Amino acid sequence: MRTPMKIAAMMALNVSFANAKSVFAHYMIGTVDGSTDHAQQDIEGAIAVGFDAFAMNIGAPTADWAKSTVEQLFAAAEGTNFGLFFSFDMLQYSNLGDHITLFNQYRDHPNYFHAGSDGFPVVSSYGGYAEASDWASFKASSDIYLIPNLDDSAPGSGEGGPYYTDPAGQLGAFNDIVDGYFSWESAWPASTGGPTHVSSAGDEAVMEFAHNAGKDYMMGLSSLQYKDMSDTWYRIGEANLPQRMEQILSLQPEFTELITWNDGGESHYIGNLWEEGYDTAPEILEYANMADWPHDAWQPLITSFIAAYRDGKTADQMAPPSGDPIGAMWYRGMLKSCSDNPPNNADSAIDTVNYAIVIPADSTGLKIQVSSGGTVLTTADAHAGLNYAAVPGMVVGPQKVELLNGDGTVLTANSVLDVTAASKCNFNFNVVALS
Repeated sequence: MRTPMKIAAMMALNVSFANAKSVFAHYMIGTVDGSTDHAQQDIEGAIAVGFDAFAMNIGAPTADWAKSTVEQLFAAAEGTNFGLFFSFDMLQYSNLGDHITLFNQYRDHPNYFHAGSDGFPVVSSYGGYAEASDWASFKASSDIYLIPNLDDSAPGSGEGGPYYTDPAGQLGAFNDIVDGYFSWESAWPASTGGPTHVSSAGDEAVMEFAHNAGKDYMMGLSSLQYKDMSDTWYRIGEANLPQRMEQILSLQPEFTELITWNDGGESHYIGNLWEEGYDTAPEILEYANMADWPHDAWQPLITSFIAAYRDGKTADQMAPPSGDPIGAMWYRGMLKSCSDNPPNNADSAIDTVNYAIVIPADSTGLKIQVSSGGTVLTTADAHAGLNYAAVPGMVVGPQKVELLNGDGTVLTANSVLDVTAASKCNFNFNVVALS
């Protein structure tokens, strides 16, 4: 057991500890070229957005390339207050012992992230519901703060599984093992075959169960899911990111995890996609790469969200980081009627121009105008805090979102790549900052 004296000594070494309302970014551990400064760029980028730590998704804990990337990230974080902790990917690699071996190499690193009243190193997971006895053994033999994702719902099922509908029945056996619960599938709506919005009902059920058991809760925040590899799928992202922000700010869980910093395979990245990480899956770069589909224009919105979350504010109380309005527009580069390789659940998509804009509290008289193909689709009054919409009626041609003040334009986002009538489907989003 770590004593208060030991904890104080660790804090003097810049060990990262959880603050109230900590926010993490899920980081997929892939190959990072050690001759570059890519790991350094990722750490610096995450710090600039406002994240407290990377949750490092480990799907190959014994692979040399994974160990190299982990080593680079810890080296890049040294001298900062930014944290790193492991998220064991039990669906890719279910041998918990090998995950623990890698964890033990870094658990006392100055930048390993700690949480809880005892200041224990954090361990999370993607999956692991079937390994209850292994988790129990790990917890009994190690001082850790364990907040796994034990959602065993089928991918795409959203809140429909028993994890959300009967958390006591599903998770009761874990209450002596874990310190908190992390939900994954609720970050997007279920794959229903038609348009539907994300809901927080499942989160509310699991969070109530967790709190009644004296445990913490972590909600996932994400933009969309689109994958085009050996299988394909789409889960609606038209307004998912700001909707989810609104839900998290309403429920105020102990932790939030953005899904993800760098998962190009599922298109929900907001950071860098390093090409060396896709040598074994080059098909991903055909629909998700930084040159053609950068997503970093979402970052100022997330910075604003993080500040509001830490302060216990609502979406209407979100404020721009700099004091001036900020925002982004996003849209697909073709209509959902594209016929060449549409993803599973393509019917849930809507041909919309999407935006989120954060307005300062003292602003008045602002309007948001959305155009598609040269035609104005809507003009709406803007209010303080978070404004967002998925505006239907997107057509082939240029897309535009404007923030107007009287007869003048305050900010504009113009499509970099116009919407085309291409038959080849790509449901990843073009994301453009208002400037």
